[in-house]
Amino acid sequence: MEKSGQFYYDVNNAISVINSQISHLKSIDTKFSNMDTNFSSKIAQNIKQGNNARANVIANELSAMRRLRKNTQNVSLALEVVAIRFTTITEFSMMMDTINPTVEMLTDIQKDLSKTVPSATEVISQVHNLSSDVLINSSINTDVAKIGSVVDKDALSILSDVQNSLEDEAKEKLPEVPESIISKRSNINLKDDIINSGQVLLEN
Repeated sequence: MEKSGQFYYDVNNAISVINSQISHLKSIDTKFSNMDTNFSSKIAQNIKQGNNARANVIANELSAMRRLRKNTQNVSLALEVVAIRFTTITEFSMMMDTINPTVEMLTDIQKDLSKTVPSATEVISQVHNLSSDVLINSSINTDVAKIGSVVDKDALSILSDVQNSLEDEAKEKLPEVPESIISKRSNINLKDDIINSGQVLLEN
């Protein structure tokens, strides 16, 4: 028999014995209850008849019986607590038997990952080196920022349209240049042209 099976057997056997004792104590408590009723009735009858001495004797017996009954009830409650505790332990043990395979599986997966991840890293490194060798042998620049590609006419047209669109968008965001600045800039350009033309004449 497996260790866990033996444990279940022992605990269940203990629970069975405890429950049997609890049943026996409850049976005794029922007898005490009947005796309590009977003694109380006899005490009342003797008091009515004026037999106080006998009533006192029965009252003392009833008091002792009630103390014994109280102890019996306490023992019964204690055994019930033990039975509940054993039941909880059994259920917990059953739960652990269910969880343990899962924990062991996760542990195995963790071990496999610890072995697999370095292997995967090594494989990725080998693939990277192999791809770099292929690119170098093919006269292809491996710098990602400088990788070139052949562009056909349609692609050039698309790129041109996108560039124009971006320029228009930038112009919309920039403020318009005042006319006064434009006129001054035109005069400056005109003066530069005159000076440049004069220098050309002097050189000639």
